[in-house]
Amino acid sequence: MVGNDIVLEDIPVINPAVISRDGLGEGLVLVNCDTGTALSLNSTGTMVWGLIDGKRGPEEITAAVVTQFHDPPGTVGEDVRSLIAVLAEEGFIGYEMKAQ
Repeated sequence: MVGNDIVLEDIPVINPAVISRDGLGEGLVLVNCDTGTALSLNSTGTMVWGLIDGKRGPEEITAAVVTQFHDPPGTVGEDVRSLIAVLAEEGFIGYEMKAQ
């Protein structure tokens, strides 16, 4: 379907042209083979990356991250949304388009 029948959902999906490799320590290095752009993620970013499965939105991803910490900072939701925005801007993720 095209035109007004398509709605951009808030569910991020990983770009299949992205490869990931273990970085130094607990992080991960992402490479977008479409653009040649690379991004290094820390351990929390790596956790967020692993939760992007095409089924969870930012709120569900944030909730899953919060459960992994004994005393999470109050900025977790903002941090997760910010990382997702950077991943989208750089083409590492996109958003599933669904028919209404």
